[in-house]
Amino acid sequence: MYSLSYTLIVTTEARFSKVKKLLEEKGYNLTRISGSHHIFTKKGLLPISIPVHSGKVKGFYVKQIEKIE
Repeated sequence: MYSLSYTLIVTTEARFSKVKKLLEEKGYNLTRISGSHHIFTKKGLLPISIPVHSGKVKGFYVKQIEKIE
């Protein structure tokens, strides 16, 4: 009934696996990892860097990802 993005908005942190799936649904691919930063790219757009700590992504980044069309 609820979309994945609705579930992510409610929480303050999200599991990286859910964030990765959300970005992949929007056409991004995990290109590389530099320390704790996971870099996602999509042809024609700037890369997105997502810091991951203990398998979690802070809510601020989740909300920004949800705004991507």
